[in-house]
Amino acid sequence: MKVLIIGAGFVGSATAARLQELGHEVTVTTTTEAKVEGLTERFGNAVVVRGSDRDAVHAAVAGQDAVVISAGPSAQQSMTPEGRAKTYREILVDTAENVISAPGSPYLVGLSSLSVYGSAANHLDAVDEDSPTTDSDDPSPSSFLLMEQTYLQAADRAAVFRCGDIFGPGDPPIAEKVKMAHQYLHGSVPFAGDALLYRLYVDDAADAVVHAVQQRLTGLFNLTHAEVPPTNATLFDTISAENDLPPLEYRGEIAGPTKPISVQRLIDSGFTPSRSFDPALTKLVTPAS
Repeated sequence: MKVLIIGAGFVGSATAARLQELGHEVTVTTTTEAKVEGLTERFGNAVVVRGSDRDAVHAAVAGQDAVVISAGPSAQQSMTPEGRAKTYREILVDTAENVISAPGSPYLVGLSSLSVYGSAANHLDAVDEDSPTTDSDDPSPSSFLLMEQTYLQAADRAAVFRCGDIFGPGDPPIAEKVKMAHQYLHGSVPFAGDALLYRLYVDDAADAVVHAVQQRLTGLFNLTHAEVPPTNATLFDTISAENDLPPLEYRGEIAGPTKPISVQRLIDSGFTPSRSFDPALTKLVTPAS
């Protein structure tokens, strides 16, 4: 199978490696010319493509059996409404529109975010894929929702994963991120303090994508761990206190579920995320008995 992976970053590279190991012919994309040589050596095929470039996307998609869209905004672009407004539509929605309008009918896998639920489903006992989504006009959830709607137009050949916060080797530990929030963001962060901190290990993300491609899953799937994590404020403020720092300010621009996220639909499809939950985080905020 010929598979194009748009965005050879954290998840894209891990997915490409797994697909290549399974014998698939992989092409990855980057927006940086200087990265092409290294990516070509690693994966065999790499091209420069910006998702907002319709002609380039169409050319890359041509002849592919499957397309995985793992490109997403960087954390640095996500800390202010202005930064999100500048980049989210281009990276998420423009890319989706160009992929979906490309000639042919490859199978599609897109990566979205649990932020699409916002606080809209917090009256429920659990949040599943049929739960209401936010009507927030913040560029993060609104762009992710537009992206989802675009891919799901191809209902018979598209799967979308709503992912937790992705982490893995090379990613700063949570304690380091909290320190950076104090140092570089003056202790003010855009998300809600009462939201549950669902995370997704990069290997679970890559394996879920490979599972989708192999099984040709369609529709929406929550992708994170099944265990209930602590809230943002509970964890981050515990870490702050341990480092003699004040509690963070939670601006609530990007709300999140305060009720457990269900991953049962994904489990029923034959895949269980098994490496995303870190018990140490729960122990950190649970008093010893």
